[in-house]
Amino acid sequence: MILGIGVDIIEIDRIQKAVERWGDDFLNHILTPEEITASRKYQLPFPHYAGRFAAKEAVFKALGDERITWQDLAILNDSEGKPFCRCKRKVRGSIHLTISHSKNYAVANAIITA
Repeated sequence: MILGIGVDIIEIDRIQKAVERWGDDFLNHILTPEEITASRKYQLPFPHYAGRFAAKEAVFKALGDERITWQDLAILNDSEGKPFCRCKRKVRGSIHLTISHSKNYAVANAIITA
């Protein structure tokens, strides 16, 4: 049974400009240290920052729980590259994610199932 659905799209440039303006303060606000490390493994980390940002926004929308913060969620990848969400707080249901990005945009979809 589906308990919630969320989707988000973000311009990669928007995230890049925020990082250039506020640096690690911005990244540390929206991402966990583990997410930052995973994104920095790539020559161009901005699409990966943006993908994680979009995934968190999608999860926020799907869960509908205003108590959950940026630092409560970690968007990571399993050994085969599939994204998953680790949540510090107890949530009702299972979180399913997909993330994609092109040259200009990152998009993510989250589905919460019972």
